[in-house]
Amino acid sequence: MFTFFRKPQSSHPTKVLAQALASDGLPPGMDPATLTVLEQRGSYSGRQVRYFRVFDPLRAAEQALRIHLFTDLDTHPDLVLSSGHIEQDGAVVVTRAHRQNGPFVGAPVRGGADRAKHGDDERFVFPDGAPVGPA
Repeated sequence: MFTFFRKPQSSHPTKVLAQALASDGLPPGMDPATLTVLEQRGSYSGRQVRYFRVFDPLRAAEQALRIHLFTDLDTHPDLVLSSGHIEQDGAVVVTRAHRQNGPFVGAPVRGGADRAKHGDDERFVFPDGAPVGPA
């Protein structure tokens, strides 16, 4: 009955959000004004914030997807160009952004170090002198 007064879930990026998106690596040639922002209220470290997800509505339409709610993107993470939260004072925190080299990437893969190249690391790893563990 009162849906007339409800704020719509989707909108275009505000000026501050558009600046944050532009500086955090949108794909080349992408205009933040053409993107859609979906928000959801929540809390971060005990503070009330608005979580956001940004996507390109044209890409969604190409796939015949109807994205209206923040949670609609749960099943289509490939459409999310950027996400994060907005603090109560309006500060934008981007936690996941598209990088120009490709799609989202997680933490880099870590591998073992070649100890032969670091013969002097024993003094840092074992400052008391002797390695700890089975001999």
